[in-house]
Amino acid sequence: MELFILFLLIFLGIVMLVVEVALIPGFGITGIIGGASLMAAVVYAFIAIGTLAGWFTLLGSLLLCVLLIYWAVYGKSLDRMALKETIESSVADPNVATLSAGMRGVTITRLASIGNVDFDGKIVEATVRNGNFIDADENVEIVLIEEGTVYVKKV
Repeated sequence: MELFILFLLIFLGIVMLVVEVALIPGFGITGIIGGASLMAAVVYAFIAIGTLAGWFTLLGSLLLCVLLIYWAVYGKSLDRMALKETIESSVADPNVATLSAGMRGVTITRLASIGNVDFDGKIVEATVRNGNFIDADENVEIVLIEEGTVYVKKV
C-alpha cells in the first residue's frame, strides 16, 4: 500500500507539472500542487518506507523534474503553441503625417505628459517635451515629430 501511495503522489505531481508547463503557463496553483505532491512523496517515502527509499524517491523526482524542464525548453511540442508570425502593421495616426514642427494648436485635454491637441481641426495625441503639465485650452507649438509621436511646448 505504501508503494501505491508513493507512486500516486509522484504521478499526481508530474501530471500537475506537465499541465502547468503545457496547458496553463505561468506560476499557478497546478504548479504549486505538483511541487507539493512531489515533496509529499519524498517525505512519505522517508517516513513510511525508509531512508533508502526516500533517497531514491528524491533522486527520481529530481530526475523527472530535470527531464520535464528539458522537454519544455528543447521539445518540439511547445512550438505548436508559439506565435511564429511577425506583425508588421502599425497603428499610425494619419493626421500626424500632415503636421510639421513649428505648427501651433490648442490643447483639448490637459497634457499631463500626454493629451489631445487640435491643430487646424486635426486632433492628435501629443506629448509635452519638457515634462511640465499644460492645462486644457492653452496654445502650444510642435517642437518635434519623432516616430509618430508629436512633442509640443507651451507658447
